[in-house]
Amino acid sequence: MSKRGETAARILAAAREIVRSTGPDSLTFDAVAARVGVSKQAVLYWFPNKARLIEALVRPALEAESAAGIGAVDPKATPADAIRAYLGALAAFHTSDLDRFRLMYVTPQIGQRPGRNGQMLTTLGRTHPDTAKMYDVLAQHLVAGGRYAQIRDASRAAAAIHTALLGLILRMAMADALNAPIRLREDGLVDALVGVMTPEAA
Repeated sequence: MSKRGETAARILAAAREIVRSTGPDSLTFDAVAARVGVSKQAVLYWFPNKARLIEALVRPALEAESAAGIGAVDPKATPADAIRAYLGALAAFHTSDLDRFRLMYVTPQIGQRPGRNGQMLTTLGRTHPDTAKMYDVLAQHLVAGGRYAQIRDASRAAAAIHTALLGLILRMAMADALNAPIRLREDGLVDALVGVMTPEAA
C-alpha cells in the first residue's frame, strides 16, 4: 500500500474506533484528525464530506454481509430451507459483532441531511449493489422453487425478509447498549422470525 493509501486507511481505522468507543455522534472530522495526527484538511482531502467517510466505513461490512447471505443459500434447497439458512447466516453475522451492525445501520443515519434530490447522501439513500446481489440470489431461488411467479415480487420479499431481521437485530443492539437483556432468548427470537417467514415448514 502506498503512503497516500496508508493515510486513507488510518483515517478509516480512526473513524471506526471513534464510532465503536464513543458512538456515532462523536464522529467528526476534528476528532478523526486528532486521532490520526493530521490536519482536518488532510481528512477532508480523502473524504470531502461526512457521507463519503461513512460510506467508506460501511462498504466493507455490507460486502461481507452480502457474502454471508449469498453463501448460505443452497441452490438445491426448498424455498423454506433457503429462507431459514439465509436468516440464520445473517443473524449469526450480525449478532457476532453488534458494534459492526451499529456502524452499518445506525451510524449512517446520524447527523445526515438530504441531498439536493432529497436522497440521503449515504449508503442508506439507495440499495447497495452488494445487498442487491444478495436479494437477487434469494429471489431467483424463491422463483425457481415456486414460491413466487415473478422475480420482482420475489425481490421485494427478499428485501422484506432482510429488513425484518434488521429490525430484530436492532432490538438486540439497543438492549446490548443499555445493558438490559431482552426477555426472550435471542436465538428464540430468530427462530420465531423464521417460523413466520416459512409457515409451510412448520
